Amino acid sequence: MTFDEALAHFKTGKSIADALGVSSGRVSQCRAAGGFSYPMQCVLEKESEGALVARREDEPVTATGTAA
Repeated sequence: MTFDEALAHFKTGKSIADALGVSSGRVSQCRAAGGFSYPMQCVLEKESEGALVARREDEPVTATGTAA
């Protein structure tokens, strides 16, 4: 899932943070990085009861070529 898909579902960054059990600042870092790691996407998929779907191809890639 993309960040925008998650935001459309959960409506606010705070709601995403609550679903993930992280701070709003961490959600902002994910947005700046280009999205959520695959494990974070999996949590959001579960919290959205399947409305969102985790996809490895939507995982952001760092400068070293590994996932964030």
